[in-house]
Amino acid sequence: MSFNKSLMPLNLLGELVIITFSVLLFKNIPFQLDIIIFLNLAWFLGTILTKNYYINRQPGVLINVLNLSKHFMLYFLFVFVFLELFHENKIPHKSIIVFSCFLYIFLLFWRFILFSILKRELKNSKNRRPVVIVGISVASIHFKEFVEERPEYGITILGFFSEKSNEKVDILGDYEDVIPFCKNNKVSEIICSVDKLNKETINNILEFTENNFVSLKLIPDSAGYMGRNFVTTFIEHIPLLALRKNPFDEATNQFLKRSFDILFSLVVIVFILSWLTPIIAILIRINSKGNVFFSQERSGIRNKSFRCFKFRTMKFDKNAEFKQATKNDSRITKIGAFLRKTSLDELPQFFNVLIGNMSIVGPRPHPVKLTEEYSQKVDKYMVRHLVKPGITGLSQVMGYRGETQHDLYLMKMRVRMDRFYIDNWSFYLDLKVVWATILLMFRKDNNAY
Repeated sequence: MSFNKSLMPLNLLGELVIITFSVLLFKNIPFQLDIIIFLNLAWFLGTILTKNYYINRQPGVLINVLNLSKHFMLYFLFVFVFLELFHENKIPHKSIIVFSCFLYIFLLFWRFILFSILKRELKNSKNRRPVVIVGISVASIHFKEFVEERPEYGITILGFFSEKSNEKVDILGDYEDVIPFCKNNKVSEIICSVDKLNKETINNILEFTENNFVSLKLIPDSAGYMGRNFVTTFIEHIPLLALRKNPFDEATNQFLKRSFDILFSLVVIVFILSWLTPIIAILIRINSKGNVFFSQERSGIRNKSFRCFKFRTMKFDKNAEFKQATKNDSRITKIGAFLRKTSLDELPQFFNVLIGNMSIVGPRPHPVKLTEEYSQKVDKYMVRHLVKPGITGLSQVMGYRGETQHDLYLMKMRVRMDRFYIDNWSFYLDLKVVWATILLMFRKDNNAY
C-alpha cells in the first residue's frame, strides 16, 4: 500500500473526530446522540461516495482546498436541513452557520497538515517511477525541468531518445533503441513528444506499451494543430474535432475575470497599498533620489500600448525605460533589489488592473521595444496580446522570468506558456497562478532580479 493510500483511513478518522469534538467545543449545538450520529454518518457516507478522503499530491494545495470546499458545501446543506427539521426550536440559524464555519476551518487545517506530511514523505521516498522521453522539443525539455524541480511527484527522468543531440538533455539512443532500453531497465512510463515522431515510431511504441503494462503519455505539438484546443462533436455516429473558441471570447468568462480583477485589486489597494505605499516610498527616497514610481510604455491587449506602473527600483536614468534589467545590474538600488526579489515593485500595477488595461493574471506586459524585437524572432509571439497582460502569469510561476535579451529559448518558453494559458483559461487556473505567485514571494527565485 502506498503512503498516500495509508493516509486515507487516517484522514477520514481524523475528520470524524474533529466533527465530534467541534460539537463539544461549540456549546450552541446541543451534544445529543442523534446529532452526533447524523453529523458523522453524513460526512462518512459523503466522503466515501465522492472519494473526498483522497489527498491529491500533484495538483497542489489549492485543488485539495477546492475539493474539500465543494464537499463541505453539500455537507452543510444536509446538516442545515436536518437541524431545521428535527431541532428547529433549539438551534438558531446563526448558530448553525457559525458552527459550520468553524468546523470548515478545523477540517481545512487538518487537511493541510496531512497534505504537508504526504508531500514531505513522497519527496524523501526512494520509490520512484523510471520514465523516458522520446523526442526532444521545447515542451519535453520543459517537462523534464518541471519534474526535476518537484521530487514529490515520484518521477525519475532516465533520459531522452532522439536522432539529434542536444546539450540540455542526456541522450540514451535513437528511436530504435527505445523498446530494448525499456525492456532492460523496467521503465514504467514513456512520454512522447508527438511533433518530433513519425506515425510508424508512435505506433511501435504504442504496441509495446499495450503489451508490456507500460504507461504511455503524449506531449502535444506546441507549434502545430496538436497544441490547439479541440472539442469532440458528432454527425450521427461519426466523431469530428472542432476548434474550440478562445475562452475569453465568451461574455460569461469576460464578466467573471473582470469581476475578479476589480474585487481583488480593490482589496489590495484598500487593505495593503494604503499603508504599505508610504513606507516603501520613504525607503526608496532614503536610498536614492528620484521619483517613487516608475512608469513605462508597454504592449497591452491587441498590442495597444499603455503606461505600466511600478515602484522605482533603479537609480535615476533618463534611458532606463529602454534598457532591460540584467543580473547584478549596477543601476538597481539596495531597496530596489529587495522589492524585485519579493515582487513588491509590481504592486502599483493593481491600479492598472482597476483602470482596466491589465488583469491580475495574464501574459506579462513587455516593453514596446521588446515586443517589436521578439515579434520578428519568436513564432506566434503576437498571440500573447489577444488578452490583457497580467501582474502575474503562468510563465512566471513556471520559472520563465528574468532577463531574456540573451536567451531566445527563455522567451520561446514564455510565449508557449502564455499561449497555453490563453487556450486553456479557466477561473480555477487563475486561482492556481495567484496561489503559486504568493508562494513564490516567500521562496528564493534565482530569476528574479
